[in-house]
Amino acid sequence: MADEESDEIDFSKMKKKKKAKPGPAPAKKEANLVQDADNKYDEMLARIFERLRKQKGVVGSIDNQRCVVKQPEVVKIGSKKTGWVNFQDICDMLKRPSDHMSRFFFVELGTDGSITQDQQLIFKGRYLEKQIEFLLKKYITEYVLCQNCKSMQTTLTKDSSIRMFTMKCEKCECTRSVQPIKEGYHHQTKADRKKAKNMAN
Repeated sequence: MADEESDEIDFSKMKKKKKAKPGPAPAKKEANLVQDADNKYDEMLARIFERLRKQKGVVGSIDNQRCVVKQPEVVKIGSKKTGWVNFQDICDMLKRPSDHMSRFFFVELGTDGSITQDQQLIFKGRYLEKQIEFLLKKYITEYVLCQNCKSMQTTLTKDSSIRMFTMKCEKCECTRSVQPIKEGYHHQTKADRKKAKNMAN
């Protein structure tokens, strides 16, 4: 009897059924769909730019182009002046006239200065290298970098008829007018007052 009963007992029916794993949440599914769509969009955009490059040369790039410029070499001159040693080298690298760049820095710093015979830019006042570097990045953004393709291969020409500068990109041939350098507030020093007094006399 015991053997017959043991044959009738099926332990497989007593095993616990495995619970089905829950599927991904709806929000996760939507995020995956969005990510897939973004990947497909990037692939399509890359193909379009590749075709444009073959047809018209380098029109633009979806990759960020690094703008490599020399670090400004700034030194102290006495107790009241600052010198920018490699000023002319950076002007040549950016293909910008030294008088345009120097005027921009004089206005932004609210000071005066001059260019020496060895092409150093001298500022009246004490300024840190970080200040000059920050303003150099600002100058490049406003007067060198092409807003269309982010290239630095641009030229800056002055239109005497409208008294404005026009920037043209040598890569994508995009042109735009740039803002003139406006004179801001300039603190009048003792030397300035003395100079004005001498001129009045």
